[in-house]
Amino acid sequence: MARAKKTTTKTETPVEEKVNEVLEQPTQQAEQEGPQPIGQLFNVINYNNVEDLDNFIKNMTPDQGLYILVQAARAAHGRNAFGMEEAETISKAIRVITNPGTPQENQPVGEPEVHKAE
Repeated sequence: MARAKKTTTKTETPVEEKVNEVLEQPTQQAEQEGPQPIGQLFNVINYNNVEDLDNFIKNMTPDQGLYILVQAARAAHGRNAFGMEEAETISKAIRVITNPGTPQENQPVGEPEVHKAE
């Protein structure tokens, strides 16, 4: 015969009680927000209708284009689309582009010198 398991009740701390109270309360967040987005680009850019997306694409500025490229690379990396070497290269490129004022280590200073044997 199987024996019945003993159950013990765990007493909740005041913090846990408060968290449970908050979680059980109905939220009014959905009522206060506007329309819910119908789509999301690269896990960061929401859009509410197709017309907004079309306008964004048609009127994209160079800064927005750069932002899109960086976010696309990050989203692809999050989806394991790149190998280790590719991810490292893309990561470095993003840092170079997004932080242009910082000095770069190992920055080339010109063409390498070529010495011919005489």
